[in-house]
Parts: sequence; structure tokens; C-alpha cells
Amino acid sequence: MKKPKDSTDLAALLQTAATTPALTVAAPEQAPQKPTKTKKGASMAVYLRLPADIHSRLEAEAVARTKKTGRGVTVQQIIIERLGV
Repeated sequence: MKKPKDSTDLAALLQTAATTPALTVAAPEQAPQKPTKTKKGASMAVYLRLPADIHSRLEAEAVARTKKTGRGVTVQQIIIERLGV
């Protein structure tokens, strides 16, 4: 069996690698986290599926109020007012 070439160089290289300490990588610093926004009040998103006739009446009222006040009034705002919230 032939002796492998450069086996002494390889052995020396492995010996050197085994005795040198491994590099330690410092953990990256954590960026300061932004404070999370607190929710206003205790509100929740609610999705309503109104019958078409009720929705059309509320929409007509919203359009009339928009024309009267000059500000955009939505069906949601009309519903909330009627609920007395």
C-alpha cells in the first residue's frame, strides 16, 4: 500500500487546529424594542351582515346626513348612534 502524499502536512495541520481555541462569536445586541401601543378603551371589531333593506335605509340616511353636514358619514356611524353607544 502506498503512503499518502502530504500526510505529515495534514497531520500537522489537524494537530494545530485541535490545539487552537475555537473563535467565540459574540451574540448581536438586541435593539431596544418599541413600546407596544395600548388599545383605546375596551373595544372590539364586530362585523355585521345586515339584511339588504335595512342596509339600504341606513345608507340612505348616511348619504342624507353627509349632504347636510358636508362631512362623510358612514353606515357604521349611524348604527353606533342608534345603539346608543
